[in-house]
Amino acid sequence: MSLQTLDRTQWSFAEALAHVQTVTVARRAVEVAKLPPKPAPAYQTWNAPQDPTAGWKAEAETELLVALRDGDLLAQGRYTEERTHGWGNGGSSSGFGLHSGYHTSIRPEQWREGTYSFGRLTARDWEFIDIRVARFLVKAIWPDHVTAVRPATGTDTVPYTTPYLELMQTAIAKFGITPENQGKKDCLVDWFLEQQIEGEPVSNKLADAMATLIRLPSAQRGGAKRVLGPDLRQTG
Repeated sequence: MSLQTLDRTQWSFAEALAHVQTVTVARRAVEVAKLPPKPAPAYQTWNAPQDPTAGWKAEAETELLVALRDGDLLAQGRYTEERTHGWGNGGSSSGFGLHSGYHTSIRPEQWREGTYSFGRLTARDWEFIDIRVARFLVKAIWPDHVTAVRPATGTDTVPYTTPYLELMQTAIAKFGITPENQGKKDCLVDWFLEQQIEGEPVSNKLADAMATLIRLPSAQRGGAKRVLGPDLRQTG
């Protein structure tokens, strides 16, 4: 990927965490679905079963912080060493203020030294707020989870194809092309030129390419047997 086309979109820490949690929950749900069924344990009304999603989300947050502490994921934040409110009163107040208006890199050792809470990475003598990470870095470690689509019961999976492939398969059947009987490329090109794909005529370049692709490489060097049949170039 060139630098000119690099996606430099920045995610807030909350946005990055939401993505990692979504991917982790989807992945864990698939893993659990593959396990053999277990008998449902008996629970009292006051002791209802816990939703595993909460645990999976906590697991995702731990993974994200470990990636930052190990340097696998890089982040930036607005830095300060100024205490404007004493030592803080707990909760969302840290006691730090006058944070920089510019984002600077957060080193892995700073993630290990500080504690992340309420959107702030706080250590004894400094603090980062407004923490951001590059979206492409997050997705490089946690790609979007794509759920496999299973065919309905009793149906076969339909292989992917295109009008180009279908037209080439039609030509192979029409001219009876086999490893021993490759046909004449000129005849194939003329036939392709008479066809249409999605209402558009086949171009000379495309006809030549398809005629080449349905024949073996060795046939391109000559010596292919001519397929018996009408000369399509004479048809009206």
